[in-house]
Amino acid sequence: MVKVVKNFVKINQYTRPGLKLSGVKGIVMHWTATPGAPALNERNYFNGTCIADKRYASAHYFVDRKEAQQIIPENEVAYHAHDRNRCYVSFLKPNANTKAIGVELCVEKNGKIHSETLQNAAELVADLCKRYGLSTDKIVRHYDVTNKNCPAPWVSDSSQLTAFRKKVDSLLGNKTISKTTASTSQPSKSTGTILKKGSSGSKVKALQKRLIAAGFSLPKYGADGSYGNETVQAVKSLQKKAGIAVDGIYGPATEKALQAIEAKKKKSSYKLPSDIYKVKSPMMKGTAVRQIQEALAALHFYPNRNAKNHGIDGYYGPDTADAVRRFQLMNGLSADGIYGPDTRAKLEALLN
Repeated sequence: MVKVVKNFVKINQYTRPGLKLSGVKGIVMHWTATPGAPALNERNYFNGTCIADKRYASAHYFVDRKEAQQIIPENEVAYHAHDRNRCYVSFLKPNANTKAIGVELCVEKNGKIHSETLQNAAELVADLCKRYGLSTDKIVRHYDVTNKNCPAPWVSDSSQLTAFRKKVDSLLGNKTISKTTASTSQPSKSTGTILKKGSSGSKVKALQKRLIAAGFSLPKYGADGSYGNETVQAVKSLQKKAGIAVDGIYGPATEKALQAIEAKKKKSSYKLPSDIYKVKSPMMKGTAVRQIQEALAALHFYPNRNAKNHGIDGYYGPDTADAVRRFQLMNGLSADGIYGPDTRAKLEALLN
């Protein structure tokens, strides 16, 4: 069994509010995205710098190759999986912070999660599942809860979550492997809502506006709040494009398809400069630098998460170079903090 060190941070407004969980209904998996930092370093950050920076963030456990640092009691709230009131996992609604235990996976210097870290996390999570009576389909990614790219390797390859659940199942002695991500993740803005021909009202109008913005025109009636033949045809066009059942009825699968189109449309709007940018004196600045910063922020590599506008200020200083370096390290590039053709190509590949 993995070594668990109870090393609670002090009660404070930002990382340990001292609020009680309403019950443990699930486990949310994260990654630290801080290469080379062991669990103890993460604990110390949330007991010091994070508080000083007035940042609302934490998790119950941080796991590395040697141990698990427990920094928040299991019966208390940690700020790990809530963003602007979004919660797309049905059994954790309306706020996953009040119903789930957060487990962070530490990252090696090469930007990867070590197999020993995964084994330790599996042992910890298996113990949590056993004590709280949870099946392994209650293990979800941060991405499933709020659509944040976390843990990034598990978002780009969802089979890694399936493999982790299988590992936990094995530790629990279960013969039946749990359901896949799709059965637990509810990334719909209106999970459970069904709209079809004859429906009317504000929800229909909101859907029509999104269809129009996504490129599925309603030329005759527009967003009139009435789900008529024109809306049916627009939804069918969306469904056909997404490769799902074409029935003209809006439900969770269609919502997911619409979200994917919206996300792609949003990401593809980022324009990137072709020149080389790096830290110089005087600092390089201007619209091109801001474009680089905005693209990095869209992928959660913020120049300065705690600064105004996350540090997007149009100046290529040390913070922006550090964001570029972290991005490069996580994406198999030479981590020199210099924006050039290779970094641009990788940003464009991920944003389009």
